Amino acid sequence: MELTDYLWPINEQIFENIANSSPRSLVNVMDIHTKKMPTLDGVDLVFVGVNESRYSNSHSIAETPDQIRKYLYGLIQPKHALKIADLGNIHAGEGMNDTLFALNAVLSYLYEKKLTVIILGGTQDLAYAQYTAFQHINRSLQLATCDAEMHLLPNESQPEKSNYLHKIISHQPAFLFNVSHLSSQQYFIEQEGIDAFEKMNFDVIRLGNVQTKMSECEPLIRNAEMFVMSMNSVRASDAPASISGNPNGLYGEEACQISRYAGMSNEMMSFGIYDLVTEKDMDNRTVKLVSQMIWYFIDGFYNRKNEYPTPESKDYITYRTIIQNNHYEIVFYKNAFTDRWWMEVPYPNEKSKHKGKFMVPCSYADYELALKDEIPDRWMKAYHKLM
Repeated sequence: MELTDYLWPINEQIFENIANSSPRSLVNVMDIHTKKMPTLDGVDLVFVGVNESRYSNSHSIAETPDQIRKYLYGLIQPKHALKIADLGNIHAGEGMNDTLFALNAVLSYLYEKKLTVIILGGTQDLAYAQYTAFQHINRSLQLATCDAEMHLLPNESQPEKSNYLHKIISHQPAFLFNVSHLSSQQYFIEQEGIDAFEKMNFDVIRLGNVQTKMSECEPLIRNAEMFVMSMNSVRASDAPASISGNPNGLYGEEACQISRYAGMSNEMMSFGIYDLVTEKDMDNRTVKLVSQMIWYFIDGFYNRKNEYPTPESKDYITYRTIIQNNHYEIVFYKNAFTDRWWMEVPYPNEKSKHKGKFMVPCSYADYELALKDEIPDRWMKAYHKLM
């Protein structure tokens, strides 16, 4: 496959505003597709823009990737030695399905090369291609999403326009293991959607819980391979260019913290940012915030711990809890250096091809529940999904 079959060079007018930028700004330390496609040798992270606005009421959404770049490129690099390339933009195809096909092809190629991709969208409809590109390389994908709404309903008259989460969950062959939906606002979500998530043992974390217990979001993202960030999850005062313009939502610094958690996930290969209408922006506030969120994702990526608990590892402290009259033993592991927690979940089916234990990221709060003779919700959901 030739990436140039799908990806177009970046308009060099973007660089006019950052012509006198610091030698350490991102534009000067990364390889950018202007005249020729960057080589992928030795690269860790790549950017892919998508100029698609078909399922929105504004053509300016197609301009979003380049508007973000104007401010992203001028940011000073984190203290790490970066190996990043910007591969350019996928232009809108004749139909929406053509754009999805092109994005799927590009992402499949990049995923197979073990590259982590930051997608500059478009609307969140593109997340369906972000997901299907994993089909041949991941048998049990974990997805995290941050959005005020929960997009589960099908479009009966035009199935191709169905909400992306509905399309992902109903996709065949199925390879979705878990969804962690962060920052939901319940007055936008029908009870049937919440009930469906509970039935599938997926995680729904309301906006208030995210804001009061931000650290509890990290375990939900730690094993995710794919993240969908809708700017509709950020309050309009911080992101006036979001499609919905919600008065309630995450503060900018909270969106940056979640982006850093996503970057730190050892498994994360795909981070998509969607739902930004540049013509609505004020003082370029939203594109500046998005560029800073990407900066935090990059910083998190280069701070990955690559840790995983094993019984023989000396980096972990093991805690054993016996609960409910010796009916369950839950074993917890705490990394002595990072303070991050995991717990063992046994495979419930003895005939399963999987043997041993399934490790679930958790927090100290889950350990405290087990000490009170309560089974943590995270443990129960994982157990039922493994059945």
